[in-house]
Amino acid sequence: MTSIILANSNVAFEQRVRRAFANSNGQLTRWPDEIVSSDTTLAVRELADAGAEIVGIGPNGDVALALDLARAFDADHPEIAVILVATPTKDFWEEALRARVHDVLNPDADDVEIRTVFQTALETSKRRRSNLLHEIGGAAPSGRVITLIAPKGGSGKTALATNLALALSYGDENVALVDLDLQFGDVAGAMNLHPENTIADLAGLSDNFATATLKVFLTAKSNSLFVLCAPESPAEGEEVSERSIERAVRLLADEFEFVVIDTSAGLHESTLTSIELSTDLVFVCDLSAAAVRATRKVIDALDRLGIDQQRRHFILNRADSKVGIDVADAAAVVGLPVAAMIPSARAVPLSMNHGVPVVESSPRSPVGKSFLATARLFSETPAKRSGWLPVRSRS
Repeated sequence: MTSIILANSNVAFEQRVRRAFANSNGQLTRWPDEIVSSDTTLAVRELADAGAEIVGIGPNGDVALALDLARAFDADHPEIAVILVATPTKDFWEEALRARVHDVLNPDADDVEIRTVFQTALETSKRRRSNLLHEIGGAAPSGRVITLIAPKGGSGKTALATNLALALSYGDENVALVDLDLQFGDVAGAMNLHPENTIADLAGLSDNFATATLKVFLTAKSNSLFVLCAPESPAEGEEVSERSIERAVRLLADEFEFVVIDTSAGLHESTLTSIELSTDLVFVCDLSAAAVRATRKVIDALDRLGIDQQRRHFILNRADSKVGIDVADAAAVVGLPVAAMIPSARAVPLSMNHGVPVVESSPRSPVGKSFLATARLFSETPAKRSGWLPVRSRS
């Protein structure tokens, strides 16, 4: 058993929790109710200092106070999972979710349910604590923000974003990958991630949320790659403001050497927000006439808006396609030299379906090598950890 503290509880419920965790190692403490009721901020600080990993609130006490305490934990110590012990009515569940409570436990729950709820909360607490305690970015992160842009869907932008982020993380940098396709983003699926939190959680925060809070919302792909996943539904995406996106990108750029941002097709407000914060813009299209012309229109639109300080990179996807337009024609229309070419490969859609990026599943393949070479546009260190790919040292 881990460190569980019960606040606003009673002796009978404490004994039930002890019985549910019989023969387990750990610590269970019932906290004095008067301390919790007197000052919510002080109570959170004292409970955190006491080493709480899980705080169970109830079944005694005022429901409004319990929700206030949960909100205070979310603001100051989001790594501590909060369980409310109360009758889980629909209205109460909605309030609890807004307060970012981990779970609501019925006071009449049996031993098996009590143990299951608390153990699940422990897993959540460990993931959150790992994010917060992980030394991300080192002493002096470069804060390079790379936004991928494609005017049309089906360009292969998400495949490039996931492979680029993973390839960059193979070097000595830490990388954040942000799925800013707020309606239909599927970076999580492309990387076989099952996020507990998404970018939609930003909607419930004030505009000055802290780095510690943002880290809780990240999903770890590896020790050096963390992902801020897209909402689970288009409706949730509508609630995410541009100010929250700006705050998140700025905080991530302060913590990570690289922030890779996948966007939706076109130039939505969220995309423009990320573009303005970027150091690098990656324009992605294939050799279709419509895609090439649309990419030029996007570049012209950015020029008219005066957004021209970022480094621009033109990436051709499915560059070996025989569709009547060659690479030189595409570069001439877009007005940028082709920085990298990704060949057509059946492995790419297969990797997206299986949730394993090509640089992980087939790094020696031509398309895998092209993704790794693309990463070297931004860093000369990405390499498969097996060491098969030679890389140049930093100048």
